[in-house]
Amino acid sequence: MIALHCASQQLNTMELLEEDLTCPICCCLFEDPRVLPCSHSFCKKCLEGILEGNNRGPVWRPPFKCPSCRKETPQNGINTLQINYSLRGIVEKYNKIRVLPRMALCKHHSGQPLNIFCATDLKLICGFCATTGDHKGHQFCALEDAYEQEKAAFEELFQGVQSWRRADTLTCLETLEASKKKALQLVSRDAEKVTDYFVKLISTLDHKKNEILSDFETLKLVVMQAYDPEINKLSAALEEQRRALSIAESFRNVTDPLCFLQQMQEFRERLRVVWETPLPSQRDMDVGPLVRNFDVKNWDSVKLKDVDKLSVPHESSAYSSTTRRVGGRTLGRVIMIVVCLLLCVLVLLQPDSLTTVSAQVSSLCHAYLPVLAGWLELATGAWQCWREVVDACVCLVGSWLKCILTLFHTTGVFLECLINTTGEFLGRRRLL
Repeated sequence: MIALHCASQQLNTMELLEEDLTCPICCCLFEDPRVLPCSHSFCKKCLEGILEGNNRGPVWRPPFKCPSCRKETPQNGINTLQINYSLRGIVEKYNKIRVLPRMALCKHHSGQPLNIFCATDLKLICGFCATTGDHKGHQFCALEDAYEQEKAAFEELFQGVQSWRRADTLTCLETLEASKKKALQLVSRDAEKVTDYFVKLISTLDHKKNEILSDFETLKLVVMQAYDPEINKLSAALEEQRRALSIAESFRNVTDPLCFLQQMQEFRERLRVVWETPLPSQRDMDVGPLVRNFDVKNWDSVKLKDVDKLSVPHESSAYSSTTRRVGGRTLGRVIMIVVCLLLCVLVLLQPDSLTTVSAQVSSLCHAYLPVLAGWLELATGAWQCWREVVDACVCLVGSWLKCILTLFHTTGVFLECLINTTGEFLGRRRLL
């Protein structure tokens, strides 16, 4: 403990000594100190700086005053001031002592030097660590003995380091670096694949989105084409009604017979236009779904490879009521029977004209295929009805059997072509 106290006292003495060896002007250790007549010492460079600041001209110079006591000093030049040899010697010795390494201090006990060596833990400790800490009860030794032991251990460790497998380690390091580089290249390549995949996927999705939105724009046009004519017609009728009422109000109180009759004639014409404007039936105003069972959530189950197959499920007829579809089936059968009878009469009168009529009917069907798209069920029922007519005609007709069979066969081919063409058209509509 006495050694610790001495070391601490030595540090405090060095700090106090450094304060006495510091120039009051530059606050650094004296460098070429000069003594003023008042016995205060300053660095030569500091005094020269003060004199240069006070020089205002060659004629008159203010008297130089000591920076510490403000006592005037005759200006005979800095070089005429006496050198403080004793102070300079002390500063030189202090610099030599300060260069020597100081004893390390303990991290756990502030200001305590590490002057004890713990032989158990092989580390320097302070006196407090040796008596009250983790090192209590350990073996200690003097610094000189510890130095000899650690010096021998150092030589052994140094030889072990020299014999270490440096070449093998370098080879292993190079191998690891090469493997790392290759692995990074593989990761980068896979990352590029992922980027390309999602770029293509996003492009496909954008294309499909634009395609489906284009279909919806087409559906908007269908809606406007279906409703705008009726809306415009009714709007015109309302405008005519307004004008008729305006005319009626204008001549309502007219007493001149001729003028009244003329206005009455114009009023009747306006009313005729209004009364002749038919109102759409409630059935025509019923709105059927343009898109059947449409819900974007149904697309959640679509696989990525099937993205191109996404489409809007169109209705075969956007504004067809159930009554129209049911009544149309019976009406279609009647129309088909009448057509068959007309074809029979035509064959009897002009057998060679069947081919021409068939071609013309086929071209008309292709021209009005969008109109016939909603009649797929009608065509199927008509085909069944046609087969029944064929069987009946075979039994009833004898002399005209060959001609009638040829007619029926040609008409059957025509109906089959009509059904297939209508089915293809509906298939394309569903894909859109």
